[in-house]
Amino acid sequence: MGWQLPLVIAAILFGGFMIWRIRPVLREPRGAAAARGALRDVKKRVEAATTANERALALCDAGDACAASFRTTSAIGYYLRAMRADPTSSALVQRAAMGLGRRPHALESLLWRRLGAEPWSGPSRAAAVTALRELADLYEGPLRNRARARAFDHALVAMGEPAPAPLPTESSQDVTQGTKA
Repeated sequence: MGWQLPLVIAAILFGGFMIWRIRPVLREPRGAAAARGALRDVKKRVEAATTANERALALCDAGDACAASFRTTSAIGYYLRAMRADPTSSALVQRAAMGLGRRPHALESLLWRRLGAEPWSGPSRAAAVTALRELADLYEGPLRNRARARAFDHALVAMGEPAPAPLPTESSQDVTQGTKA
């Protein structure tokens, strides 16, 4: 039984590894079946849409359904298609930001792609401003890059938008409260 024992051990380890790799498929999260059904219905609405606005809203609904069922890549694809169908809508950018709010890196990628796809002036200006504001919020919050956040604030001011309110820092809170930490 010289060479058979290592072969049996390797086969058992490989089988355990394969079971470990497919465990997410075996254990579906709650509501996944409902999300798949909702996505199927939304895909039918996308195909039946007659105007660009209806199509954009249906694609955005599909993005929301994918984001809710943890299919981030599909959600990004649907949101991008929605923004291509209606490049002037800032509401679509806000919905994408809400849908991908728990995945800041995916949202960052989507917003950069949105900003690169259309000019920041003319009819798509409002959507570009919304994307800039969402990126500034991302860099101010979960992605924590204050230099980029300030750069987006300056870009918004240069575009004629009102300056965002500065966030209080710990030192300014101590001064206004009259105490020292």
